[in-house]
Amino acid sequence: MRRHILLLSSLMLLVNGGALPAAVYGVEHRLAWQPVQRYFIRRQNDAVPPQGLRRLNSFTSYTHLGTDFGFHGPAEHEIEWVNDQIVVHLGQQPDVWAGMWHSLAGQARDRQEVLDFSRAYPPQIADDWQPRITQIMVDAGGRGNLKLEIKNAAGAMLWERIVTYYDEPVHPQAHPVPSQHLRDAKLLVWTVEPGSEITVRGLFLGVELPRMERDRQAFATSYAKLLRNHCISSGFTRDRAHLDAGAFDSIAATGLMVLSTAAAAQKEIALVSANFARETLRTTHTAVSRLKRARGLLPHFIRREETGFGIHPHTEHSMVDTALYTQCLLLAARMLGELAIEEEVVAMIRQIDIEGLRLPSGHLSHGLNTKGDQLLAHGWRDWGGETALVALLQRIARPGSAISPADHPGHAWQGTGFITEIQSLLHPDFASDEPDKLDGVQWLSARRVMLGAQQSYFTRAMPRSFAARLGFYGLSAGENQFGNAYFVGGVDLVGQNLIHPHYMLMCGLVFEKPSEVLQTLERLEKAGFMPPWGLVENLTADGQTYLPMNGALNAAFEALGIYHFVTKNRGIPDRIYEASLQCPAIREAMNLFYSQAPASGN
Repeated sequence: MRRHILLLSSLMLLVNGGALPAAVYGVEHRLAWQPVQRYFIRRQNDAVPPQGLRRLNSFTSYTHLGTDFGFHGPAEHEIEWVNDQIVVHLGQQPDVWAGMWHSLAGQARDRQEVLDFSRAYPPQIADDWQPRITQIMVDAGGRGNLKLEIKNAAGAMLWERIVTYYDEPVHPQAHPVPSQHLRDAKLLVWTVEPGSEITVRGLFLGVELPRMERDRQAFATSYAKLLRNHCISSGFTRDRAHLDAGAFDSIAATGLMVLSTAAAAQKEIALVSANFARETLRTTHTAVSRLKRARGLLPHFIRREETGFGIHPHTEHSMVDTALYTQCLLLAARMLGELAIEEEVVAMIRQIDIEGLRLPSGHLSHGLNTKGDQLLAHGWRDWGGETALVALLQRIARPGSAISPADHPGHAWQGTGFITEIQSLLHPDFASDEPDKLDGVQWLSARRVMLGAQQSYFTRAMPRSFAARLGFYGLSAGENQFGNAYFVGGVDLVGQNLIHPHYMLMCGLVFEKPSEVLQTLERLEKAGFMPPWGLVENLTADGQTYLPMNGALNAAFEALGIYHFVTKNRGIPDRIYEASLQCPAIREAMNLFYSQAPASGN
């Protein structure tokens, strides 16, 4: 967007003169606005402008819900998508109409995926955590009639409303909807009727969230975001919600999904049932066990093929993804009492050809090419959490095998945020200033130095910026501003502008004052960057644009980061950390970093 983001909290004040209908806003819930679509255009400045009137950006041709959308009506090809809004000119056309449809769950062609307005999060989430959708808001204006419709997967009408505009400027207007009668909603449709001149800037769901502590709500929001990416039948997690299941699935996100589900099922949380967590673990473990590996390494990305799943073309067999997946499974199996699966995962790890994966420097390669017959040239030599997880994998696979020291111990490459936190999503050991045995690093201090550098970056470099004023930070890694390439930022680089806010949820345990984390969560939500469907992928430091992609890997980072904060803040057991301390294979490997007695296995 070319203008500063309009805060969703401000939109709420404009609805109905600042007053929300009492019948749909109870004391046990609080209202939040979830964009279905804000019609901003994302295009790089050097990109060739598309031809025609509908100027779609191919990399953000999905809704803010992680679903698809499209156009309809006899005049659909006359719809103009310009200047961050949709304009429909039908003033001289009394016989035609045009509009847009938006899937509310999954792809429109997948008729099994629907949205229950009375239980708006995935159905596996427990009733006490479920929000409900009680309003539809359209940000529109002009002259004439705009029809709003909610339809089921068969196309049957579930709800409709005609809004008439009398030469009005674009403004938000909310409309109550009967949640209990919208249990199988599939499409949200708006249509400009014949003879009308209408501009539409955005479409929103009014979501009533159960009133609960902000950190618990953040965990529910992040986990629900992750769960929408998971295919329960296959056991795999797709990289992004708007992709078809099985088209581009992520092994790392799949492992993190299993672990997040095990955490969500623990009795202190009870966001999902223990049975669902066990079934998720078993289905995924069975599915991954069938994958073809290369020298023991799992693929980074996979896709569905005629005979099952296989590595996605032009992607690699990945060392770090294998480390993440297997350690997540070890922890989840221990948490859920599935010790046979734990033993099978250890056996899988011990099939890795560690010596055959070394580079001439002695460091382990990042992995193997698609065919699995050639080592990748780069190795795990930069210090940080990913390298630590790879080292643990190596020691589980080959106890006592030689580990080459990391470069620049204690300093993450480029100052990239997630690198100092990813290891602590899984293991509790890296939370003290006892120098580790491998590189002599004081991990807690290194994490705090990173946090300080992240928090001060924009206050120094752009003191008047949106990010500096609101206290936003997160020079990390993820999708770039336009959603068409992977981007790695960091505090060591100058001229940084792109914030990946997952870091703000990953670093919660580093803060000495929990109130600071809670205030961060509140600011993110009030600014519209953490709506009910989950944290945005990225935002720019000037506050002028954000990427509403629902990505699985960052959703997992967010869910696990805030889970650990919830356990610390509420004084409840951290079951992930307990599992790490109880798993014999992990304890034996952790002696690489810290001297301790191996776990008893009890």
